[in-house]
Amino acid sequence: MLRILILLFSFCFIEENVEAQKGIQADTLLLSLQDAETAFLKNNFDLLAAKYQIDEADAAVIQAKLWDNPNLNIEQGAYNSNTNKWFDISKSGETAVILQQLIYLAGKRDKRINIEKINSQIASYQFYDLMRALRYELRTSFFEFYFLRKSLSVYDRELAALKLLVDAYSIEYKKGNIPFKELARLQALQFNLENEKIDVLKNLTEKQSNIILLTGDTLSRPIKPIFNISAFDSINAGSYSLGQLYDYGLSNRYDLKISEAQILSEQMNLSLQKAMRIPDMTLGARYDKAGSYVRNYNSLSIGFDLPLWNRNQGNIKIAENKIEETKTLKNQKELEVKNDIKKAFVQLLETDRLYKLSLQKFDSSYDNLFDGITSAYRNHTINLLEFIDYYETYKNSKNEYYHLQNNRLDAMEDLNMATGTIIIK
Repeated sequence: MLRILILLFSFCFIEENVEAQKGIQADTLLLSLQDAETAFLKNNFDLLAAKYQIDEADAAVIQAKLWDNPNLNIEQGAYNSNTNKWFDISKSGETAVILQQLIYLAGKRDKRINIEKINSQIASYQFYDLMRALRYELRTSFFEFYFLRKSLSVYDRELAALKLLVDAYSIEYKKGNIPFKELARLQALQFNLENEKIDVLKNLTEKQSNIILLTGDTLSRPIKPIFNISAFDSINAGSYSLGQLYDYGLSNRYDLKISEAQILSEQMNLSLQKAMRIPDMTLGARYDKAGSYVRNYNSLSIGFDLPLWNRNQGNIKIAENKIEETKTLKNQKELEVKNDIKKAFVQLLETDRLYKLSLQKFDSSYDNLFDGITSAYRNHTINLLEFIDYYETYKNSKNEYYHLQNNRLDAMEDLNMATGTIIIK
């Protein structure tokens, strides 16, 4: 009966643990790079705010197309001394009505509309340039998050094996079979690995928080990345030419397109400032019941400023200088784009070369070496210093390999960022 009760209790305990694990797994977000980008485009708050800015710029175009409202002025006599009446609206009182409309000449209205259209285009370019920067941040954070988890597995593997060894040696030390300094060195190694693991966990948490923020996951669920690193192994960075990459960048960099659009905007502004030399015209109609030389006086009026002293000379000069300024900045941006592409391409070629060389050194036999280290030390085939050296070498080599893989993917993303398009997927 006692055995049956123990068996039932064990079964219930195992079932509860399984259910708990299922709950944890259900709460974890399995996230591929494609899913992350889809969520990013749909939910990122910075992009959503930038879309509103595009709508605001489009609304400014609508506003520029609207005519100025006419001006209506009504004048009513306050006190009539002849009839001793206040606000006399009878035939003997005075009432005047003036209606005026401002008319823009020299195509000023159309020029303002064109400027706002260019500003709307700039807002759209700014949106896509922001998307380029945030997508770069998302993809590099995703890659780093993935490799930090791989590094964490290295520490977990070493610490699990080391814990068994420390526990066994603690028992042997209590029996007097081993000296304390040997146990202390193992415990120091364990403590050091745990501290390094904490640093990895800290970086892992920061990257996960960044991904959650970029993808707009309001539930802030734990993330498990799904990523096939081998799909990138076959990429040959040398298949691209620098001239081809320059063409990509000059065609797809939206910050460069912003510079080009700003030149057009300033050129249109110069045209507007020259048009401002011509004064606008005000058309009007007037009705005066009793205040003119005849009763019920009606008239039409036309008015405009005389351009005697102010012919907008200063603003025209400013606009001319602004054109030259934006052209200079555009040339600088074009050079910056080419430099970004060249720097990223050279860096990619170097990291790709190092990665291809590393593939020949790191294989499954390297992992198999770790399995034999602990047993070799237990069997006294190697001494303590050799054992610790093996552990450090294995950990550092694996982490350096993951770091190299991450650097190669980051170099690809740097090139994508520099060209303004994802040419390496």
